[in-house]
Amino acid sequence: MIGLVVFSSLALGIGGPSPSGNRSGSFPLTLDTAVQPNSPSPTDVVRNALTWPFSRNSIWNLPIGAGAVYVPAGIKKPTDYGMTTDVDVLVLTPGAPVTPVYYNGDAWGGGSRCDVEGGVLFSAPIPPNFVVPGAGSGNPDGSTPNYATAILAADNHTLIQGQPMARCTEGGNVTMWWSQESETLFGTGTSGGHGGSMLSSIGGTIRLGELVPGGTIRHAMKVNLHGAEDYYYDNLTRGFRWPATTADASASGSYNGTVPALREGSLLALPPSINVSAMGLETEPAKILARAFQDYGAYAVDDAAWSTYAICTERSPAGRVDSEFETSWGFPINEPSLDAPWSRDMNRIFGALNAVDNWNYSTWLLAAASNGSLGAGLGVPRVSWAPYFDPNPDMIAPVSTASLSGIAGPAQWFVSPVQVTLNASDSGSGVAAIYDRMDGGSWQPYTAPVTVGVDGVHTLEYFATDEASNYETIHVTTFKVDTAGPVSSAILSGTPGSGTWFRSPVQVTVSGSDAGSGVSEIRVRSDGGAWS
Repeated sequence: MIGLVVFSSLALGIGGPSPSGNRSGSFPLTLDTAVQPNSPSPTDVVRNALTWPFSRNSIWNLPIGAGAVYVPAGIKKPTDYGMTTDVDVLVLTPGAPVTPVYYNGDAWGGGSRCDVEGGVLFSAPIPPNFVVPGAGSGNPDGSTPNYATAILAADNHTLIQGQPMARCTEGGNVTMWWSQESETLFGTGTSGGHGGSMLSSIGGTIRLGELVPGGTIRHAMKVNLHGAEDYYYDNLTRGFRWPATTADASASGSYNGTVPALREGSLLALPPSINVSAMGLETEPAKILARAFQDYGAYAVDDAAWSTYAICTERSPAGRVDSEFETSWGFPINEPSLDAPWSRDMNRIFGALNAVDNWNYSTWLLAAASNGSLGAGLGVPRVSWAPYFDPNPDMIAPVSTASLSGIAGPAQWFVSPVQVTLNASDSGSGVAAIYDRMDGGSWQPYTAPVTVGVDGVHTLEYFATDEASNYETIHVTTFKVDTAGPVSSAILSGTPGSGTWFRSPVQVTVSGSDAGSGVSEIRVRSDGGAWS
């Protein structure tokens, strides 16, 4: 009867990865919602899904268990570059303006990725001022970054994932090669936009605020290795293992690794026999990574395609981990030298990594049903499972308003320069910023009232964001300014006499023109009489 109870709860509670790695069941129902009798209240400890996504039993949130079976991975030292990143594009702003994303097939073929080459793949909320550089030598993330992308839909839970995203100019067209919508922010979140493995674009990504002084990484990570040296391929495994559902298209000819346990999808970790404090690590961020590699590990998600290591980091409207890292530590996370302290530390860590060889769909089912008592590879987890989601997250966008002041004229025209003042309020996390643009110009942060004195019809667009990354719908306000009076003229026609005299009745024709609001009426009077 115990076994029946366990598997009955699995059928109801898990909407997780199937043996092939695809989603099964319905979301967002997960074991997070099927609280066991002795589990803590979901309100005891909470987390924000935007910064720490997916269910507690997601592969990205499970710590490694004491029953994990470790096999040395035998990862080769790089010969091309000391350390690199594989940048993931994360757009988690469901209140931002809904924006069409167009097909572009440049991918890694040499094009810029900037141009629209086909129809709309989907539409999703994307801040208008968020730029994702195209392919080329000027891109700080590499000339052809993978840019696995995750965009949170306006429903606040559906994840739209694909690659590679580009928006080459502020307010420009957004492009992508392909996309899928199989996951939700609150589900197990296995699949996504990493083309080599089809694993998540957001799960496992190192987020802002994690790899900084005092930071902690409380989830599994993602790495890329050199397939030609590290990934194993044979006709049975085809170069991948669960939770990956594929390997690179060229895997049969390009994967030349010799360790069968090391394939796309492998969970790589530092075994508990290693004392991280005694590894001789020279840099503080390496110590943060090492602790995360031992507690959670990292999944192999793509082929680096050259002799280097790569770890997946965030690029989002909030910033870039790569920039934050260099600002925090004083050296780049992408290190070309093979003999810099950071590179030497990466050799120490990656050289000591093992594959968790008993981690598969069946053992995940057992761990997922344990409600916190088992980790990846089974056994007691090294650290506690992730806390429950915040039951009251701030998902309400701020509200902004515009006020116009000036001298009002007829027909809703202002006959003086107009001062535009914007304000915003937010009942949750607080207002982060207000953005505006005038007459289709560039979006810019609003800092003070703006005076518009140019005659004509003007269009003001504005919106506010809050500290929880909720984006308000764009407001549009039109106003009209006319500070210059009209010009009138009179033409006299008749039989002229001497001087200014006419020798016949005179016809007077009066006309007027106005470059702004236009002529409303013309009034005339003769010999001091009444105006008409």
